[in-house]
Amino acid sequence: MKRLVPLVALLFVACFGLAAIAGPDLVVTAIGLSPESPVAGDQVTITATVENAGTSPVNRTFSVRFLIDGFPVATPSVPFGIDPGRAKSVSITWTAEVGTHTISAEADQPFNRIEESNEQNNALAVTVAVPISPSAAKVLSEIKVAVARFDDRSSSGFVNVGAGVADELIERLVNSGIRVLERGELEALMQERNLNPSLESDLTAAGRLLGADLLIVGSVTKVNVNQSSLSLGFFKVSNASVEVSMSARLVNVYTSEIVKAVSASGSEQGTTGFSIDLGKLLSLTRPSSVNVCAGGLRTDKPYYFPSETVRIGYKNPGPAKWYGIEIYRSGGAFLKWLDWQFIPNGGCGEWFWDQRDASGIQMGPGIYTAKLWDGTSYIATLNFQIRPGSSPVAPLIDEITVGSDRFDETIVGRAVSRTLNQLVARLIEGMEDVAPQIIATRSALPTNAPVPAEGQVAAVLPDGRVVINIGANAGVHKGDFFQVLDTENLITDPTTGKILSYDVRGIKGEIVIVEVRDRVAYGVKASDFTPLIGDIVRPSG
Repeated sequence: MKRLVPLVALLFVACFGLAAIAGPDLVVTAIGLSPESPVAGDQVTITATVENAGTSPVNRTFSVRFLIDGFPVATPSVPFGIDPGRAKSVSITWTAEVGTHTISAEADQPFNRIEESNEQNNALAVTVAVPISPSAAKVLSEIKVAVARFDDRSSSGFVNVGAGVADELIERLVNSGIRVLERGELEALMQERNLNPSLESDLTAAGRLLGADLLIVGSVTKVNVNQSSLSLGFFKVSNASVEVSMSARLVNVYTSEIVKAVSASGSEQGTTGFSIDLGKLLSLTRPSSVNVCAGGLRTDKPYYFPSETVRIGYKNPGPAKWYGIEIYRSGGAFLKWLDWQFIPNGGCGEWFWDQRDASGIQMGPGIYTAKLWDGTSYIATLNFQIRPGSSPVAPLIDEITVGSDRFDETIVGRAVSRTLNQLVARLIEGMEDVAPQIIATRSALPTNAPVPAEGQVAAVLPDGRVVINIGANAGVHKGDFFQVLDTENLITDPTTGKILSYDVRGIKGEIVIVEVRDRVAYGVKASDFTPLIGDIVRPSG
């Protein structure tokens, strides 16, 4: 009899367990689109198939929630329930937008009225890439676009935000069929001419020189991460919600007019995907022990362990200028270029090296050298060490570097991607709206306009603008570059004042024209020099 007690108990538990798992189980088994390959503007029918994979019927009406890129768009009902082993379909209509979209369907949501044997298998998601329409492609094929590095106003602590977002935006635009110029070409031209990327007039001038018709200037305005979990040391997996916001402007490079402004926002919820405590990780990117902006070329540490990010800073004591960082082995072999940065007087530029060379190969322990380059010469150098071993708090820099594969897999990366998809769709809609205006402006430009003549500096205004004595009547256009010459033996006509002859000793510097009137033009210095009234100016090139 005693032996029967455990057996009866076991049978009771087994029966109870079977009763516990018995019941309905709603599963989204398929999501279909009609048309299957939509283009922007198509009316798409999205159909979700829901099956009852359980052993009991669903005897009441329930809802299916459809989401596009994480945003709920419709919640149709399935009437009369579903018997076990049977399926029903429910559909909604969606106007396709250009870009890559995630379409999700969730059974028994958002109300969760049906008690199921498995509540974790109610959702299904598919990804669809929507290209621009043929009519839009025809219009947009006639214009070229330049994208400037985005301004990071988020104060998020993530690395490479402005450049990473701009590069991902460029990739999406190219994949959508838009003709986009390389961001590196834009920045290289601005560095070459010492243009200031914080001035929209300088960006516009550079875009026009590269042959662009439209310039995209944008900002990352918010990257908020709210974590909710306990951690033990640095390592943890936590739940979080992320909110990302961006804005962008389309600028006509021929007129410097903002022809369209758009914004986008995205959110994501779930586990962070970060291998270590995000808050502590981000605090490591801004160590209080060493200030890399205290002066000179500095790193935040004298040595690093493998996989740690090398943080380099330079505070500029001189005039505003472009600077870049080159990384070398101790033996002199070049490894990687860390990009141009424009640093104003008294400002600080910061670079982050992920310990990889230009091919993406991870570097090992050793002595490395960072060289600061201003386009003409090396301003400063410093050495630092990568030591063998590992640090218990070494952050995986890929996780917080916008644009890296590991970052894209995190919850923040998914929120950034969702926001960019939305921003791209709105930018392309804006381009389609303004393309006829841009093409008309370009067509109206004189094809046989007179080559700007040489002139002289007529005034140097208190705000630094340089006024020259030739304007639209002489063929000067906004965005033109002029050399300011250092001359001798200047000869002018005593009656008309026309320049007859001079000898050039050198070039003082360049100005870029920002405003044109009939008889005069206003420029700003594109390099550091002192123009004087009477100096000869001539078109660059």
